[in-house]
Amino acid sequence: MTNVLWRGFSRIVSIRWLSWTLMKVATHVDRPLMKLTGGAVRLSFVIPTLLLRCTGAKTGRLREVPLLYVPDEGSVLLIGSNGGAVAEPAWCANLRAQPRVECLIRRRMQAYRAVELSGAARAQAFQKAQSLYPGYTRYQQRLTRQIPVFRLINVDTEESR
Repeated sequence: MTNVLWRGFSRIVSIRWLSWTLMKVATHVDRPLMKLTGGAVRLSFVIPTLLLRCTGAKTGRLREVPLLYVPDEGSVLLIGSNGGAVAEPAWCANLRAQPRVECLIRRRMQAYRAVELSGAARAQAFQKAQSLYPGYTRYQQRLTRQIPVFRLINVDTEESR
């Protein structure tokens, strides 16, 4: 998709009611679809999507959430926009409580450690995410909360250093 078309598409899907609807539908459809196909088939076909497996902060139960992600020099960026909703997505609290997670990306399940970014590192990562999906800009403009940004660091790569 060309850059101009992509920006137009992202403007449309970042409209509040549409992003909420698409997020709800995609979450319910993508979770089983990604598990069945190893992440190869999903509704959110344009932006890279992973299946996050994390531990619930309150329940301690395994949670699986399909999320858009931004590849970043060997790590993964997750943006807690929740489609521009006032409340943060639950997975943010889960990562803060238990940073060890697994992600299904391109048919591979790998272990990661989540780190919430702040300051200049967060600003730089958020800017990179906005260049991939300009809708994040629109979400942030209509929110009073700062959208959290997490970096997922591959545990295997981290331990081999």
